[in-house]
Amino acid sequence: MKPRPIRPNVYHEIKRCGVYQGDWKYILIPTAALYILPFVFGWWIYYIPLGVPLGAVTFVFTLSLFTFLRASKPKCWLYHRLDAGTDGWSKYRRPVADEYERDGWVTNDSA
Repeated sequence: MKPRPIRPNVYHEIKRCGVYQGDWKYILIPTAALYILPFVFGWWIYYIPLGVPLGAVTFVFTLSLFTFLRASKPKCWLYHRLDAGTDGWSKYRRPVADEYERDGWVTNDSA
């Protein structure tokens, strides 16, 4: 059999419209929410439902935002920022006054 060329970056994510496939959920979910909510609440401007222009503007804004972020930030930047924001520093709090104990690793040779 004749050897065929193999794509060297087979494990890299694929870009669609300048956005990686893992970021589309952050674009489509707000777009769908801002498209559907005006229909649910019955918000109209004259004879145009507010969801139509609001959904289109949200899609264009989030698409351009993620295209810019991918150009200037590392991979999975937003996911890690959101994860860090929800976790906070609760696991890494400072010890309270009586929690400072002299363990084996704290030695004082002069005492």
